[in-house]
Amino acid sequence: MKALWFVVFAACATTRPPPPPSWPIPAGWKHEVIPFPLEFAPNVRHRGLEELRFPPDFLKAGAANYWSYAFVWRLDDPAQLDPTMLAIELAVYFRGLLVAVDGDRHRINPAEVTVDATPDFELRIHVIDTFNAAAPADLVGTAHRTPCGAGALWTFVLAPKGSPLRHELEALVAQAGCGQQVVR
Repeated sequence: MKALWFVVFAACATTRPPPPPSWPIPAGWKHEVIPFPLEFAPNVRHRGLEELRFPPDFLKAGAANYWSYAFVWRLDDPAQLDPTMLAIELAVYFRGLLVAVDGDRHRINPAEVTVDATPDFELRIHVIDTFNAAAPADLVGTAHRTPCGAGALWTFVLAPKGSPLRHELEALVAQAGCGQQVVR
């Protein structure tokens, strides 16, 4: 009997499980993958990838899904950030992104972009929508870190307060995990 258990255990130990599925892209949504270091925010010093999921009408002012989205940082480094450090990194991230999108139109003062994070990693972010008419947008959301071997997976949900999409975004980031295949 012991020999049989040994054979079963050895067979299970040498059989590799199939790779985990990729992080889902809901039907009709857009997605992007951006490698770190981020071109628009090189001072956010991580190694890995950012994956983003955008619902329809993400950048349509006045739409129910306006500025409501989810993203993950799949990092090769441990990225053990406290709320203050995460807020600093996200401020650098959004300032760099929005200045890059604005280009030579100069409609944004980067200092107007602010990020606050509570001890529970609840986020409040004030951005200037340089994708459109440079109107302000206030976002609330969450961040969560999961250790992944020597690296980390950070998940983010951001949307204006009262967004009807919040629960769907939270369910989407709950499906992100370590070791998933990246859809490009």
